[in-house]
Amino acid sequence: MSFGSPSTTTESTSIFVTQKLYDEILGNDRHLIAIETTRASDIVQQFRQFALRSGGALYLWTEEVGITNLRESDLPVPGSQRFHDALRHIANSLHGGIYVFVGFSKQLRSPATSVIRQLARQTGPGAKKVVFVDTKVRLPEGLDVFVNRFAHVAEEKKPPRLRDGRWVF
Repeated sequence: MSFGSPSTTTESTSIFVTQKLYDEILGNDRHLIAIETTRASDIVQQFRQFALRSGGALYLWTEEVGITNLRESDLPVPGSQRFHDALRHIANSLHGGIYVFVGFSKQLRSPATSVIRQLARQTGPGAKKVVFVDTKVRLPEGLDVFVNRFAHVAEEKKPPRLRDGRWVF
């Protein structure tokens, strides 16, 4: 995989979160991942389904709830609703895994960027992967060199139409 340009997936079935993507994220040298999509809620739901099927260590952060395990979403991490606090929790946690962030754009400020930089430079076993999901992921200047980007382009399925007495797909 080339790190210079984003990987792009276009699928009419819109299945994006697969074992292959999971393995690519975990095996990647970079610890910051950006998934650019117009269907963030679909991608989050696919991560949830994948976590249930695979049993992998997948977590989700939203501003309303904080950090939750995607398999057991009814138990949020206390005090993780603020973006900066969630990042600090991840940086100090012993739990490796993939942490998916949605709805973070407004909170990318100075204290959070230093923790993101720290997470980007982590080494050793049990490294944590931070996945940012948004229409366009814009990280502060200087962080793009630490990010591996994926672009999800979902084709709109057009309904069949009738032409000359036959259905055309």
